Amino acid sequence: MLVLGANGPSGRRTVQQALGRGLRVDALTRRPQGFPTRHERLHVVGGDATDPGVVDAAVAACDAVISVIGAPFTRHPVDVYSTSARLVVSAMQRHGQRRLLTVTSTGLTPVDQRHDIPVLERLLAPLARRTFGRSVYDDMERMESVVSGSDLDWTIVRPPGLTDEPGTGYQSAENWVDGGYCARDDLATLLLDQLDDTRYLRKVVAVSTPGLQVRTWQTIRRELLKR
Repeated sequence: MLVLGANGPSGRRTVQQALGRGLRVDALTRRPQGFPTRHERLHVVGGDATDPGVVDAAVAACDAVISVIGAPFTRHPVDVYSTSARLVVSAMQRHGQRRLLTVTSTGLTPVDQRHDIPVLERLLAPLARRTFGRSVYDDMERMESVVSGSDLDWTIVRPPGLTDEPGTGYQSAENWVDGGYCARDDLATLLLDQLDDTRYLRKVVAVSTPGLQVRTWQTIRRELLKR
């Protein structure tokens, strides 16, 4: 299994849980020397997920890909999501790999389809989509288009605000699920569960942690700095 964005907060949890399940993991990161985990079943791969040669070699050595790539909100153009997705899809098709899971955000879900989220977040979501989050969300949309337009066995995962609180068990549903926050632990658990689960094959799945309460300003600050 290959994890892209492995050195991010969600990627590290995904790698740790995968090792706990007895899986062999290749972790792709631009900063391999700073990766905190060492294990006999872990191969830390140094490189950029937008480098064609790096992606091709990493994909060739795996049987499934999980992308938890993240980028901070910025007004500058963002293309890491879509570029990496195009490279991964092409490499998987070339090497005969099938299972692909990618993480985007419920920020792509139209506001009128959202339920049970804090009032302040409901008001701020359209603002974020149109202003400081526009370049990130636009590229996430391009990523989703690349992935969903492929013939792979893909699943697109949309969490709401991600937090570092301990996971208590996730809830999931196609397209939308109530709950304004998701613990990164629970996101990682869902991703790994989907490696052998076909419920959301070639679908968009929403995930959250039931009952998790986080101050909205903390989530906004964290999202502004780094996803």
